[in-house]
Amino acid sequence: MVRSDREMVDEIISRISEAAGVGWSEARRMLHKYVCEGKCDWYRSKSKEASFDRLDLTDDQRRIIEGIVKRVMIDSGIEYAKWRIHNILCPGHPRPKPKDSS
Repeated sequence: MVRSDREMVDEIISRISEAAGVGWSEARRMLHKYVCEGKCDWYRSKSKEASFDRLDLTDDQRRIIEGIVKRVMIDSGIEYAKWRIHNILCPGHPRPKPKDSS
């Protein structure tokens, strides 16, 4: 059975929550920080007031998240997976699609 991107993103968030020992909402926020490139209008205009600093993820957190993403979205390269995840987490502010979408 083929899983939807939404199902895979929910699984990634659950695994991050477990691995990092945080709640689902914080795990979702961590994942969004990991995949966000900061090019959308929201990031430029409202991220500071929302306390959304994507640079505050530690290298260890980034490694954990990347490993989970690679294990769940095994059919995608990491940049394409980030693009697919961002489309689910932040659909109104698309991230540029990578040239190599494999």
